[in-house]
Amino acid sequence: MRKLLMAAAAIMLMMATMALTSCTNDDDNPVTPPESKQLAEYTIMYYGHGGGNLDRFDIQSIGKFYEADPDAFKKVNVVAQYKFSTTENMLEQEYWTVQNCEAFGSMTFRWAVDPAQEVLGQMDAEVSLYGLDNADLACPDSLTNFINWAARTYPAKKYLLILSDHGGGYQPNDELPENKSTTTRGLIYDDGNYENGFKRHFTAKSLHRAIATANVHIETIVMDACLMNCLEYQFELQDVCNYVIASTFSMPAKGGAYNVLAEQLSQPLVDIEQALSTYCKAYVDSWNEGLHIDETTPKYNDLTLTRTANIAHLGEVLREFTDRLCDTYTNGTDAQKQAIDSCTASTMKIEKTIPSYDAVRYMKSIVNALPEVYGEEFYNRMKEAFNNCIVAQYFSKYLTAHDFMVDYSVLLGTLGTYSYIYWKTDPQTNSLVPFFQEVFSPDGEHQGLYLYPTESPYYYRMEPYGGDPLSWGSTLADTYEQLEFDRAVGWSRWLRLNRQWPNLFCPKDLKFELPIPDAGDIQY
Repeated sequence: MRKLLMAAAAIMLMMATMALTSCTNDDDNPVTPPESKQLAEYTIMYYGHGGGNLDRFDIQSIGKFYEADPDAFKKVNVVAQYKFSTTENMLEQEYWTVQNCEAFGSMTFRWAVDPAQEVLGQMDAEVSLYGLDNADLACPDSLTNFINWAARTYPAKKYLLILSDHGGGYQPNDELPENKSTTTRGLIYDDGNYENGFKRHFTAKSLHRAIATANVHIETIVMDACLMNCLEYQFELQDVCNYVIASTFSMPAKGGAYNVLAEQLSQPLVDIEQALSTYCKAYVDSWNEGLHIDETTPKYNDLTLTRTANIAHLGEVLREFTDRLCDTYTNGTDAQKQAIDSCTASTMKIEKTIPSYDAVRYMKSIVNALPEVYGEEFYNRMKEAFNNCIVAQYFSKYLTAHDFMVDYSVLLGTLGTYSYIYWKTDPQTNSLVPFFQEVFSPDGEHQGLYLYPTESPYYYRMEPYGGDPLSWGSTLADTYEQLEFDRAVGWSRWLRLNRQWPNLFCPKDLKFELPIPDAGDIQY
């Protein structure tokens, strides 16, 4: 990080002499192609953004490539495109100097990693500047152009794409047409590019299109962003890659193992699943080490490596699960409906704000609660279908010590409605408590509700914010029901049918040790 502290005058003089280039035409980037040599085994493509508060950690993570064994670069190319956060947001990070913020703020750089140099040294080179601003960072064309440029300039037998920034899982109100704005994020949101007051970002559909229209096939997609190991994204990406690496929980900013990734992909006769598994383990180990996580530290971190070739079969099994669930909830006994409601009320929320829940734990709980509907044979088939998709999983030491696993997340709500929860610190207990809820209805209405505590720690009384409901910009039919996941599984049928609000809390908010006990009365 020595270059980070360079003299501001030198930086500004250099920047003033740079030739500005287009940010949407991949032919304009001046990076010189490598000399003719044997075709590389892999080209790793890194596409990232500081997202408002990640620049320090992103640069450190990219720096891990430079720590890889130099021999790895004989078989592996590493190319990157990175956009810094705005100057204002870099200043708020309280890490960069004012001069650095003014010099790097909103700048986009594109370069090929040279292990003989260092990350900021290469980014400072005039040839690496891609533009003063990349207005299309979160648009499909920008990512497609980067992939095409990387493949043309640094061709290889196979390609791996890393997407790095903030992530927010899947919510229908993120999946709006590209000419509409959203209030929350999907994946890679541009803190310097606003439309009608809101940050632009990738949606599941736009990300799929960006990768699908590129000129090469991406073998592996690494989503270095929080909360992206959801069924909605896994199904959407199944036909554009062979493997997906993603985190179900939030990802710590500190840590990284890109050096391990480059070294693993450079091994002779590389076993790709073993190589990617080794990388995932090294990444989670870096969190344990960097954050001093041990068996007693309640940190919820994970990485899952998914084999996309088996997702289609998983969809067939989950459609059968959903068929039986909807039929039982509609035509079953009161006891069966109550059993399903109990599972919904106590299901595990992945993150306290967003409406995503542990998919496998929830589905298994329903199968176990209704043996007369599903039975052991179906349970085993569903378990096998998930296991055939999951190549490897790694968890923080705390989760591992408690034998606590999480396998994908999925949207959950009631009567087609889902909610986004806001939290504040209770001055008396110094703990976070929910106080406001944004409710998104299937017909497109958007309303706020205040949450008031009651005598039960798990029950909150809701009162409307007031005024007429607003529109969140689309409908469940035009967003969620257009996903490949819903087309395969029909999950929206259950979203519309379910009458029980799911658990408001996630494990970090509940005051009990893992594993989670039966908590069928949790509701709000």
